[in-house]
Amino acid sequence: MGRSSRSQADKNRAQIVEVASGLFRAQGVEAVGIADVMKAVGMTQGGFYRHFASKDGLAAEACTLAFQTAAENWRRVAQDAAQNGRDATEAITAYYLAPKSPDMTCPMIALAPDAARRPSDNPLRQAYVAGVRGMFNMFAELAAANGSEATDDRLRVLFAGMVGSNMLAQTADGEGSTFRQAAIAASATKPADRSAGRRGKA
Repeated sequence: MGRSSRSQADKNRAQIVEVASGLFRAQGVEAVGIADVMKAVGMTQGGFYRHFASKDGLAAEACTLAFQTAAENWRRVAQDAAQNGRDATEAITAYYLAPKSPDMTCPMIALAPDAARRPSDNPLRQAYVAGVRGMFNMFAELAAANGSEATDDRLRVLFAGMVGSNMLAQTADGEGSTFRQAAIAASATKPADRSAGRRGKA
């Protein structure tokens, strides 16, 4: 295969992964068939197997891309917040909970049901677990860079509350705004000063 042909094949593969990532986030992995993906890309279904051995292989790469995209967006939001003197954790939470198009649904929420149904050694399940771990680690890193003294446990609670609030906001209709507001308020609340607390008890 010539260099130009190889380059085009790589571009086609990347396009398939990108389109599949959006479709899977919008509709779920099980609801989207290979034919749906290839039609959206503008390629024939037969061409799929020149790039991927299985749909699960594609789903794993699409999952990884979804998490990479989300991580890049969070980092950008944190950098913008730092430049404007805003709290990074609160800025990420507000951005995360803001309404988005279906193809930009949080991968932790959109892909959770499909990942949960697969065994631990499945490529999609492994990509999902790695993605969640990476998102939390980055959340903690950005919080620390912003001067947060929150413990790992508090950060995990904030992270889980943020994701849970997003899920409930999408499904609880009129209650959605209250869950969003509560999560943003929690992210903006600083841990009590420990030394002040000890002085108060003395």
